[in-house]
Amino acid sequence: MAKLNAAESIRGLACVAVVLSHLSLGFYPYLHHFAPKDSIHGTWNYTLHHSPFAFLYSGTAAVFVFFVLSGYILSYVILKNKNRPKKILEMAVKRYPRLAIPAFLSCVIIWLVFLFTNVDSHLVSGWLQAYAQEDIPFTQAVYEGSIGAFLFAQSATNWVLWTMQIEFLGSLFLFILLLIYHYKPALFLLASVALLVPFFFVAEENFSLGMLSFVIGCYIYLYARQLPTLVGVSILILGLYLAGVHNSSHAYHWLYHILGWRTYEYGNFIAGILIVYSVLLTTKISDVLDQPILVALGKLSFSIYLLHMVLIYLVCIPLFNLLIHLGWFYDASVAVATLFCLIVLLGVAKIYSRYVDDFAVKCSNALADRLIKKERSDSK
Repeated sequence: MAKLNAAESIRGLACVAVVLSHLSLGFYPYLHHFAPKDSIHGTWNYTLHHSPFAFLYSGTAAVFVFFVLSGYILSYVILKNKNRPKKILEMAVKRYPRLAIPAFLSCVIIWLVFLFTNVDSHLVSGWLQAYAQEDIPFTQAVYEGSIGAFLFAQSATNWVLWTMQIEFLGSLFLFILLLIYHYKPALFLLASVALLVPFFFVAEENFSLGMLSFVIGCYIYLYARQLPTLVGVSILILGLYLAGVHNSSHAYHWLYHILGWRTYEYGNFIAGILIVYSVLLTTKISDVLDQPILVALGKLSFSIYLLHMVLIYLVCIPLFNLLIHLGWFYDASVAVATLFCLIVLLGVAKIYSRYVDDFAVKCSNALADRLIKKERSDSK
């Protein structure tokens, strides 16, 4: 139980890292320094970017944590079940509506917000300005929320939905592998490698690493063993260190010499694996993270993930503009606007989770029950 609660806690903390990543891109772009023209707001920007502590706002590492966790948890749920083929069929039927209903509604909400508001974004970074100035037709919002994001990673309406393609297709890919594991366990490892390799030739590297993350999550469940506390803590520290990687950061200069421009992607990918592995396989760390507030945060994480960009636009930017207009210093304006935005985000996410996310779970369960019962009746 502590292990699964810790998994929820990791998901919640990873979601916070995604939100902080996007807030920092909006107000302190030099913390990421993806572009040479990124401006510095204070020397602390420079210091933090070049330190090993950038994991605090590492959205990319957090996304890989999501994928590895999904691989682990889906494997746990299926392989603990006595009737694995039935469970795989049930979960395959449920997966799309479970993800798509909240994602679709988030796109509709964003379309409505952009239709009826026009927030002044000239004081924030070019990245956040680009989001604030999006012009999204209703048909595009509907398409991306229902099909485009899940099959083609199209996410102009809600920028975070690019991950839904990997989350959805990675789940289906894992279900196929788990079927192989059930019927032909000896072929599982060979099949997982043989079926993964083509992705690295025909798909983008980000997609391939995401699919691999699902498989590694499954490997962790099947093959990993409990770690001594000292080993687990050491692996976690290494994972957090790699989660802070940026190609231009002095703290990772040695790694850039080895991996070149792939440093950022591969560092975050490995970080996601090490963080999940160390937390779930080290009893002391799992116990520390088995806290009700963190578990509750994990349960809200999908709603937070889907809604945070529009609330940054709708709440954080206007309040920041107001405080700057009133003569507040830049850092103080960002801090107050961010804190207020996070409070609002938690409240809205709680409502969204209760009335939309839970509704999606009920719909996906009802659909699976109906289809499986129909299949049984047809086979008689």
